[in-house]
Amino acid sequence: MSLRLIFWTLCMAYACFLLAGTKGSFSPGIAVTAAILGAMMGFALGVVFANRAHRRHN
Repeated sequence: MSLRLIFWTLCMAYACFLLAGTKGSFSPGIAVTAAILGAMMGFALGVVFANRAHRRHN
């Protein structure tokens, strides 16, 4: 597994978790859902960037 995949997945999950908790009332369910969606977006970005780096290398 590429380090980029891990990095982007964790960073996007953390960023979405923080953004979900910025409202006045903190809902754990919404925060977890946002973290999961962020992780999925981060994984997709990691795949895109890893493929791009692999194509540039070859």
